[in-house]
Amino acid sequence: MGVNPNILDVAKVAGVSAATVSHVINGTKQVSEKTKGTVLKAIRDLGYKPNMAARTFKTGKTKLIAFVVPDIANSFFATLIEEIENVLAEKGFKLMILNTKETKKREIDNINAVSSGMVDGFLIASTMEDYSELEGVLPENIPAVFIDRKLPHCTRDTITVNCYEAVETGIKFLIEKGHKKIGYITGLSRISTTTERLLAYENVMKANGLYDESLVKVGDSMSHCVDSHLTSLLENGCTAICIANNVMATEAMMLMSKKGILPGRDVELLGFKDSDLAQYGLQHMSLVCQPTKELGKLAGHQILDLIETPGKMASSILLNATFQPRN
Repeated sequence: MGVNPNILDVAKVAGVSAATVSHVINGTKQVSEKTKGTVLKAIRDLGYKPNMAARTFKTGKTKLIAFVVPDIANSFFATLIEEIENVLAEKGFKLMILNTKETKKREIDNINAVSSGMVDGFLIASTMEDYSELEGVLPENIPAVFIDRKLPHCTRDTITVNCYEAVETGIKFLIEKGHKKIGYITGLSRISTTTERLLAYENVMKANGLYDESLVKVGDSMSHCVDSHLTSLLENGCTAICIANNVMATEAMMLMSKKGILPGRDVELLGFKDSDLAQYGLQHMSLVCQPTKELGKLAGHQILDLIETPGKMASSILLNATFQPRN
């Protein structure tokens, strides 16, 4: 064998055709586990590395999908990444993560950096306020699926979660337990998930004659923004607080633990559960539970479908969150 083995060398050692080796590497056709194992062993023994540039030139595909993520530290997005990767791996695709930290400029810069032939498609949880902000940035000829957040005037495929009814049920649950002063800590005000969840809270509180604008505190959907809001609401006499995403809810639990405040005894909490990963203190609060795994799987299948069948009409998929009262 030569110093740089090629696909024909792998095929010869494995005793299969070059096409079979290609199917194993690219996941383009079902191959028996026995044959797959033989091919992978030959690849390892020879130290063969596929020529990605040559494959891209030949097929027009990089087998890379970019996922534009607003907060990689959030377990919600960590779960999405895992589920999407599992789906893509079955077809030989890899996932590239682009973390924006809820910053518009970083989102634009990241999309610009990889949109010139580096990736075959985009999954985007956007921090923008309107799709028009991405016009001229996101090429029309590259498949894209917008997930988790709704962008006004978006013409692309979308997969989102409806949390309105679950939040509504949660606030009603707190009122039925006798709470009249219910505080609320929102996420980043410009994103659709924040708007939807806050609207549910406001409507229920107004319908029951309990709404007070001073009980609404605006957070940033990320960590390290809760302390002052939590202190303010507790000092204002709130006996219950709704915290509008999992990161802020976990931080609130940690802060209360340090202050010696016991959820369920001293204050009732309604938070969000977006992952099966262990998250500090969520067992002590009522929860709005999002179908994050299902969202990730659907997103992975949807982007692959768009790549395989270009020109499809854009579709919109809506999943539903559920309310889980504290035991």
